[in-house]
Amino acid sequence: MNVGKIPVKETPDGELFFELPDDLLDRLGWEEGDELKFVDKDGGFLIKKVKYESVELEFDDDELLKYMLYAHENNITFNEFVEQALRNVLNENDTNTEE
Repeated sequence: MNVGKIPVKETPDGELFFELPDDLLDRLGWEEGDELKFVDKDGGFLIKKVKYESVELEFDDDELLKYMLYAHENNITFNEFVEQALRNVLNENDTNTEE
């Protein structure tokens, strides 16, 4: 594994950023503008490209209102609520599969 340093820069409004070399982007299959997620790992960070999948959900009006109110009460968006719910189901399925 090659190890190198990439300088962290700062925008005029204080936002920090870094630029990945084109050859690294090519090897990773990443493009400028891709959304990245930083995962805390052993005192460092693992950087992953965020991949989105579309999932169609069907709720009747009462269910939708209930879930939207729950998200609001928990100060999260409805999309964040759905993402958490799906992640929980997937984690449960992974746990059940391993047993």
